[in-house]
Amino acid sequence: MFYIYTVVDNFCRKILSWDISTKKCSKIRMETVKQAIKNEFDIDLKDQNLELIVDGGSENNNKTIAEFIKNCHVNISKKIALKDVTFSNSIVEGSYKIMKSYYFRSKEILSTTIYQELKFFIEDYNNNRPCYKHKIYTPNEVHNNPELANFKLVLQNSNQQRLEENRNFCCKIPA
Repeated sequence: MFYIYTVVDNFCRKILSWDISTKKCSKIRMETVKQAIKNEFDIDLKDQNLELIVDGGSENNNKTIAEFIKNCHVNISKKIALKDVTFSNSIVEGSYKIMKSYYFRSKEILSTTIYQELKFFIEDYNNNRPCYKHKIYTPNEVHNNPELANFKLVLQNSNQQRLEENRNFCCKIPA
């Protein structure tokens, strides 16, 4: 059995960091959170305010995580889904569902290949697979261009630009 640890951006749905282990481990969870902060902000944990939504699992709720949050230079507000906030952790579970349904269901995953399989999935999920929430855009596209999240505005602007180009184009019949 393997445990997959991910940190997912709530806005764009990008998997910011990940790891895999044969055990539940608070140290691995702490390292994935650290790595996500470093990847996202390109800093070593200072002067940031973050909200960390976790499920009720022991890997997320323990002394190691509490000490990390208390002692790091980032203001992290940890909240437990369906306890401290009314919503669930379905954003993270959604990526797991896709992974299980589309990537891992149709083939045997071996302990010797699971790391590479997971790496491939995360690259594909972040960069190639459009996210349901963002329609035609991938998590990485929305991460790099947050304005794309307003899908209707993008379409409206595209339509407006097309109309303007059509109005400015005049078919002239040679005399």
